[in-house]
Amino acid sequence: MNISKQREIIEKKIFDLQDKVADALLVDSDVDKFLDNTTMLDEWEDIIPDGEYGIFVIAVLNNIRKKTIIDTIIDSILKVGNIPGDKDLKSKNVLDKHPFC
Repeated sequence: MNISKQREIIEKKIFDLQDKVADALLVDSDVDKFLDNTTMLDEWEDIIPDGEYGIFVIAVLNNIRKKTIIDTIIDSILKVGNIPGDKDLKSKNVLDKHPFC
């Protein structure tokens, strides 16, 4: 699978997540309660570096779909060395290890 297709898949996953979060917050708009009780973000926390994870959470909670922000999040996911538990990524295809592709 080429990189643009992989980016497309991850972008769609982010947008799907944003839709689910928006729906959940329509039912109960208490963001703190949502964050305390949801597991929707768990798999993302494992693959997004700490520096970008906060940006990701804010983008998801506020349904921000600005291209530059989404691209930054996707870039951080695809960057070599950001897949937890894999010490020798240089000799492997990083995207083969990614849970969404």
